[in-house]
Amino acid sequence: MKLSNTQVTKLGDRLRSSDPSEDDLVMLDKFRQTFSEVDELAYKTIQHVMTGQAGITLTKRKRKTQQSIVDKLRRQSKLRLPQMQDIAGCRIVAEGGSSFVEKIKSVLVAAFDQAGWKTESKDRHEYGYHAIHIIVKKGAKFYEIQLRTYAQDIWANLVERMSDEGNTLKYGGTEAEQPLMTKLQLLADEFTKIDLSAGKVSLEHYQHQIEEAIRHVLSH
Repeated sequence: MKLSNTQVTKLGDRLRSSDPSEDDLVMLDKFRQTFSEVDELAYKTIQHVMTGQAGITLTKRKRKTQQSIVDKLRRQSKLRLPQMQDIAGCRIVAEGGSSFVEKIKSVLVAAFDQAGWKTESKDRHEYGYHAIHIIVKKGAKFYEIQLRTYAQDIWANLVERMSDEGNTLKYGGTEAEQPLMTKLQLLADEFTKIDLSAGKVSLEHYQHQIEEAIRHVLSH
């Protein structure tokens, strides 16, 4: 059975307001499965565009889980489920800092534009998290490309490792976590400075600067 936009919107409203029923979870899984085609098409396009490009790591993300979808709907009260942009996606980590990331962004956006996709890029700066998110759309389906520098990826992975089951650090932290959040935001600022000149130094020196910043900020 094909799900209509109205059905998916109402499903999102139910998921936001109450504990999911078995029927709603089955419907949510059907909705997740409708991203299979856009997932494959977008990833193949990225692989083709990035073929031969040195200094990047391309990783296909798993489809957003049911619980992650429910959690996001509850965090963002005005978000409609059909408009959720990160159910399918991938991550690209670039070793050359901010200038290299901007170059990759331009190449990807041009490739998807030429292929007839709708594209939008966003500079995400939230609670210390920094990255470029490229949202591409085919028909009614979105696909998110997370484009990070090597330093930004280190920061995001560090936060994941430090987070508890509630994952609150990603969203500003609890009151008790504010001293740690202050350090993480300072570290993100240091990484931003390092990224500005990363293209002018060796990868080894870039990595050394990152390690030194971690030691300096988190040890105080």
